[in-house]
Amino acid sequence: MKAVIITLSLLMLSLVAQAQTEKQIIQNDHAWISVNNLYQLTNRWGVLSDTHIRRTNFIGAPSFYFIRGGVQYSIKRNLRVAGGYAHLWLASLNEEPWENYLNENRIYQQVSFSHRYPGVNTLFRVRNEQRIFNTRVNGESLNDHYIIHRVRMLLSASIPFREGGRTQFLLADEMHLNFGKKVVFNTFNQNRLTVGIKYRMSPQWSLDTGYMMVFQQRNSGFEYNLNHTFRLFFYGTFDFRKDKSKKLDYVRHSEE
Repeated sequence: MKAVIITLSLLMLSLVAQAQTEKQIIQNDHAWISVNNLYQLTNRWGVLSDTHIRRTNFIGAPSFYFIRGGVQYSIKRNLRVAGGYAHLWLASLNEEPWENYLNENRIYQQVSFSHRYPGVNTLFRVRNEQRIFNTRVNGESLNDHYIIHRVRMLLSASIPFREGGRTQFLLADEMHLNFGKKVVFNTFNQNRLTVGIKYRMSPQWSLDTGYMMVFQQRNSGFEYNLNHTFRLFFYGTFDFRKDKSKKLDYVRHSEE
């Protein structure tokens, strides 16, 4: 009888453990707005800056605030390298005071290649990030600074509705992979699929808007976020070159 009780207890514990590790998908609705600026200083050198705000429950609660800056160098007209610094303030699942946001400092390096084919403009980018985290609880820092390395691979294409027109169909996909000692269950970090419209408002400004589906694996390994996101991204290009005889011809979209 004792053996039966022990066996049943072990079976129950096994079933509970299995239930706790079944794949769980948490769905969210987000709105994501950003401004992404390029300041071209010479034919080869430029400065990058962008600001992002994402809200959850569509616009009902904060998700994160994000700023990024960097320097870009054009090896060729369609081949560029860049690097810089970013900072993210991430809200918890529950709306909390500003001082309880998780802080992330980020250093990044990237290389991007763009090409204009007949009827389609393409962009391929690889970005490497060193993400430095510091957790805060009840406004107090835990001083638990730790680094997670992440590699991001983006492929996007925009297809003009008509030659020389201002409006294009946009399709993009970006895969994120985590690396480092703190990464145990989620080497796969997330995938972002974007479908939308790109519109050139003026020689300096364009935008893209549409739907982004973000499928993200959380640290536990068995929990996933499925984020349905309305996206509105603005792109500013400002030419400060003394000699403007060479036209700036960048393919710019999906720069989050």
